[in-house]
Amino acid sequence: MLQRSGTRRWRAGIVSRAIVSIFVGLLVLTYVIPMDPRVYLGLTAVAAAHLIFIWKASARAGVGLDWFNLVFDLSMVLAILQLGGRSESPLVILVYLWLFAMVTMNARYGELRLLVLLATLGWGVLALGGLGGPGYGAYLEVHTMGVLLFVVTSLTLMGERRQSLLDPLTQVLHRGAGLERLADWVRRREPFDLAFIDLKGFKRINDAYGHAGGDEVLQALARRLLAGVRPQDLVIRYGGDEFLVAGPPGSLAGRIQRVFEEPIATSMGRVRLAGDHGVVTWRPQEGSSLETLLARADAAMYRMKYTESREDPPETGRPATDRA
Repeated sequence: MLQRSGTRRWRAGIVSRAIVSIFVGLLVLTYVIPMDPRVYLGLTAVAAAHLIFIWKASARAGVGLDWFNLVFDLSMVLAILQLGGRSESPLVILVYLWLFAMVTMNARYGELRLLVLLATLGWGVLALGGLGGPGYGAYLEVHTMGVLLFVVTSLTLMGERRQSLLDPLTQVLHRGAGLERLADWVRRREPFDLAFIDLKGFKRINDAYGHAGGDEVLQALARRLLAGVRPQDLVIRYGGDEFLVAGPPGSLAGRIQRVFEEPIATSMGRVRLAGDHGVVTWRPQEGSSLETLLARADAAMYRMKYTESREDPPETGRPATDRA
């Protein structure tokens, strides 16, 4: 769900929260917002304590701090709306600013369930924040439409963002986006398996069927890799005929092996593939970098390539196919 923000984004959030606090305070002190200034000073003191906590905790905290911030932000906005005019408060814009910031920071990979959660929470704050104010029915109708429009717009933007992260040929994550996701996993300090896969004899496929045939094989292999993992796992085209797959510890070796058990259906017929793969596990206590992990996975793949006793496809001639 929420993606761990990282220290830089948390601290950018601190600055944005401070700006909002000062801006709202000025509106209260100039009586643009009908709220007792002493009440707002109390809210500001609570917010300041929260900012100090974030500043000290952000360097070592995980995704749990993001959830804590989410609940705190919503509680503060709800309190401000109830104390600052309810359905007539101009500060309803804070809810939409919060939605925009949360989607921008956390929905980088187009997770629909996260968008639905954020939109539902934002609508809930608008509904409760305006409760008891004049013209509440019309207020609720307008902001229900506003949140729905926000969702539709966000879906479009998220789809475009997600498409920019995918390899154009295989429609799995391209190398840059995939390594960024893996770096996030390392920062979250959660163990995972990483498989490095090299398609065996791919040059023969290109020689036999041309690059169009080779592209079709890569596309079919990518689809099979995606079908063999969970939606939250990663499939990455690392380069050429090399792929990375990442998932929970102990879950990948058998799945990768099954990928190559059956021929792949293509327009040229059913093509039998073989692949060398190495699987390694990253554990937080090791403290190794992503570069070290990739080197270990690459070395494990080469050990399979050169030490496993199995019959390799010949280096010349056409790949084995089963015609439909």
